[in-house]
Amino acid sequence: MSRIFLPLALIVVMSPAWALNMSGFKDAPITRLSGEELKVFRAFVMKTLDQTPDGTTVEWKAEKTKFVSKLTPHRSFTNGKLPCREITIDSDAHDRYQRGLYTLCKAANGDWQFATPGTRQKAK
Repeated sequence: MSRIFLPLALIVVMSPAWALNMSGFKDAPITRLSGEELKVFRAFVMKTLDQTPDGTTVEWKAEKTKFVSKLTPHRSFTNGKLPCREITIDSDAHDRYQRGLYTLCKAANGDWQFATPGTRQKAK
């Protein structure tokens, strides 16, 4: 019974924190993008994380939606064997603005994913 109870308890306890973290994106400028624009923006972010040197700012503008985003990678490091980067994403959709510093790590499948808190590790 404890095998079932413990995972269920963790889910119940952690669910509000997950919802709270995701609620920060509910009114984000990115919500203004169409599905196709979102795919293109995601690809741009992945390419930026793969190729842009630390300290270099790159800009992306949506083709149809009034949306512009500036991305600046700041620091590259490893977390175990995973390459990670800190990046500032500064987005403006005319009526919505958001700026944040994020840490993303490259998963085994090649996709960059948001890192869990406390991921800051060795500088590269």
